[in-house]
Parts: sequence; C-alpha cells; structure tokens
Amino acid sequence: MTTETALDWLGTTDFAPTPTPADLQGFFGIPPSPPEELGANIREKRKYWKKKQQKARSAEALKFAGAVLQAIADAEDALTRGAAATGGGDAEFQPGARDREPATVEDVWRELERLLFRGRYQDALDRLQRYGDRWGEYPNFIDMRSEVILEAAQNVPGIKFSQEVLDSAIAGERWVINKLGPSEARYLTLVDLLEIAGQADQIPEAFADANRQLPQRSASFRVRELAIRFRKEAWLPLLRYCVGLVREAGADRALRSELVQMLIGRASTELLPLTTPQTVEQYQTVVATAAWIADGVPEAEDFVRIHRMWASNADQPVFGGNWQWRAFFGLITLFIALPFINSSMSKPAWQILLAGPALGGQKNDTKRKGAIQSQNRTWFMVTRNDYIAAVHERCKLPWQQKRGEWPEIDISKLFNF
Repeated sequence: MTTETALDWLGTTDFAPTPTPADLQGFFGIPPSPPEELGANIREKRKYWKKKQQKARSAEALKFAGAVLQAIADAEDALTRGAAATGGGDAEFQPGARDREPATVEDVWRELERLLFRGRYQDALDRLQRYGDRWGEYPNFIDMRSEVILEAAQNVPGIKFSQEVLDSAIAGERWVINKLGPSEARYLTLVDLLEIAGQADQIPEAFADANRQLPQRSASFRVRELAIRFRKEAWLPLLRYCVGLVREAGADRALRSELVQMLIGRASTELLPLTTPQTVEQYQTVVATAAWIADGVPEAEDFVRIHRMWASNADQPVFGGNWQWRAFFGLITLFIALPFINSSMSKPAWQILLAGPALGGQKNDTKRKGAIQSQNRTWFMVTRNDYIAAVHERCKLPWQQKRGEWPEIDISKLFNF
C-alpha cells in the first residue's frame, strides 16, 4: 500500500486481507517515512485514532475507531513479532452521498462524524456551510460544528481560523455541555479548542468542571488530564498513579504508549544527565516503571529499551585510573592485586560519562599524554555502545559545545601500552 502524502497513511483504516510486509509498512507511512521511523509512526497513528475514539459521538463511530486500533495492533504484531494479520477497519462506515440531503439533525451529525473519521476535513467544513441555515440552531449540529473546526485546525495544513471562529466554537461547546449534558468527548473537544485558541490557562478549570460533572471518568480521559499537570507532580505518587491507570485500562495499547512517552520525556529532560547517586536511583525507578507499562506494546518496548540499558549500566563500576600503571602493577604482582586496584580506582559509569573525554591537547601536551589517554580509554569503555548517545540526545553534557556533539577518538591507539 503506497501513500501519496505524509498525512494519507494516518487516515488509512485497513490493509489487504493477506498483507505483505510492504502493505503493512505502507499502512504506517513507510514510504514516505524512512524505515527507521516505524516505531514513531505506529505510535503516531495509534494516538491519532485513539483521539478519534475518545471523540466519538455515536456507537457506530466508537466501534469503527476500535476496529482501526485493533488493525494497528495486528499490523504492529505482524511486523515486529511475525504474527498473522488479516486486515482491519470497517468498510461499512462511509459518508453519505454528496447530493443526498439529510432528513434529520441526527443524519447531519452522523454524516459529519463519518467525514471526520475518513479524514475528509474540507468536505466536512463545506457541509457546515451547506447545512448551517437549516440546522444551525440544533445542539447536535453546534456540537459537531465545534468538532469539525477543531479537527480541520489540527489536520489541514495551512488552514488558520480567525479568533472569532475559534471563540464561537468554544462558546458553542460550552453551551452544548449544558444543553445536552456532559460527556468525555465534549470536554475533550473543549480542551483541545482552548489549546488551539491560545487559552490554555482555562484548561485546568475545564478538567475540574469535568471532574464535578462526570460520574465516572475513563482511564484514557484521566491520562489527558494528567498531561496538564504532569511536570508538577512528584515522581513517586505520579508513578503509582500511572500504574493504577494501566491496571484499570488493561490492554489499551494507546494509553500505555502515551504514558511511556510522558514518563521517558520528562525523565530525559529532568533527570539526564545523571549527576548524583540519588538521581541515578530515581532514573532507574522511572525507567523500570515505564518498561512495565510498555510490556506488550512493541513500539513502546523499543522506545524504552535504550533507557533500560543505560539505567542498568549507569551505576556499574568502570576502571577510571591510569591504565598503564594498572597493567604494570598487575603484572609484577602476578595479577593478585588487580581486583583491589580495580575496586579502588573505579567509578560508576555515569560519573565517567559526565566527566567526558580529554578533549584536545593530546599532540602537544606530552607530560599529560598518559593521563589523557587513560581518561579517553575509560570514556570509550562507557560510550562504545550506541544507546549512550541516543539516550542523551535531548540534553547537553558538561563537556559538549552543543547538544548532540560526540567527539571522534582514534580507538586504534587507545590500548597501545
């Protein structure tokens, strides 16, 4: 299955009944995305359809979104685990014919919902103009008008609504909540509209009102609320809350994936680079929790894997002394003293990474050449694994001129004693 634009693959709902690997890759936008973007694209498509499921107004739309999410899971398992995949989506969920006038307001909002689920945002905007005069006073139409404006603003490249239009959509959704009653879908539309309109300061109050109005809130809805206050929460109660959400939601891959992204994203910016033993312990706890949450979701498992590797190795001791002296003293003592030398001259890997390599001065500074080489040997022993650079791509280490710069060291000369 080929895709013509970067947006087409997000809205693609199914694949061949007996798909080839190329069909499944096309389902996730490869091409036009490069193959190494598979995990990110799976994550993006799952998030895209999870939002549609949360915004569904009808049982038909809810069922359809669930079918597409299951197709995403099947295609992911087929590509990453070799499982069988037999197609997905629901071919019956199609918008009505263009020239057929709706008979009731229910026909109107179902038609608009179908258009949105098929990614036909411009058609949905056109229908707002076409149906506005006759149905514009009905709460169900106003509800879908707000959702159409939101979806078009989020998904149509280059489109920009005036502040007046956005404010009217927000006011309309607030009125609908009071008129038709509160629902998670309506509150999520209101929250997203507030964000699009640059009124994010009102979002906490919108969630507070939802907490008062809704008798029960799903785990997915509480994840959206959590994202607003996520960075202000203390780590330990936050991790416990996330574990509770996962246990409540069961096999919801989209929820697990989003929580993993949130946890690792905050850990990458707040805890890295590791600077104290306490930070190391905190990082290990966060990564272990994220790994537990990711279990059973291949793209999330792949995403957290490099952090699991650094978390398990960050506090491992690495010899940080003079390697030539170590080799000489070990030899003259018949290596009896070597364990004691290694123990007394070792540092945890995170400290060695933080100190960095000995940059410059190797050619001219002959007096310190041995010390420089020893420092670089130790740094190489820690950073020779590719995951080190990947884990720290978001942060600037003390010895880096700018984030992401990793020096080249001639390893062919490092161990010539």
